[in-house]
Amino acid sequence: MFNLPNLLTITRLALAPLTLPILLVYYLPVHDSGWAYLLSSGYFLALAATDYLDGHLARKYQLVSQFGRLCDPIADKFLVTTALISLLAVQKIWFGWVLILLCRELFIMSLRLFASTAGQEIQVSEWGKLKTTCQYLWLALVIARPVTGWEVVSAGWLWQGLELALLGLAAGLTIFSAYGYAREF
Repeated sequence: MFNLPNLLTITRLALAPLTLPILLVYYLPVHDSGWAYLLSSGYFLALAATDYLDGHLARKYQLVSQFGRLCDPIADKFLVTTALISLLAVQKIWFGWVLILLCRELFIMSLRLFASTAGQEIQVSEWGKLKTTCQYLWLALVIARPVTGWEVVSAGWLWQGLELALLGLAAGLTIFSAYGYAREF
């Protein structure tokens, strides 16, 4: 259990719900500076990178374990859910996107639970991985965007366009991959 991929999963599982709410809800509104937003976004991306790194290392060094198969998706959900709820609390995202994305995650976790009770395992699809990547990048951009004074920045239009493109792609892949999982189940 105590190999590097599992330790990365445990780190994400523990740090996301313990640090992201403090950082996004309490620290950023008080320290409203571009550097604070960028550093916070970098911190989120570092946690997100552990999602890819733990799986890569586990497969490369044959360290795939039952613990990792069970806890990795849970750690991913903790990271995304904590970020979504924290960003909602500071009114940086619309509640409808939070609802759509969280409902999808709960739906997929339920499917996986039902499949496991039947002795089956639903593998992560390439569409699901792409959805996760778009979602992580979108959340990183939302975190990096300052709350105040952003409208007057000329680069803000480009930033918002990129945010919307990633959100649209993540939302589309959310629905498409959920349909694929449901069909597989």
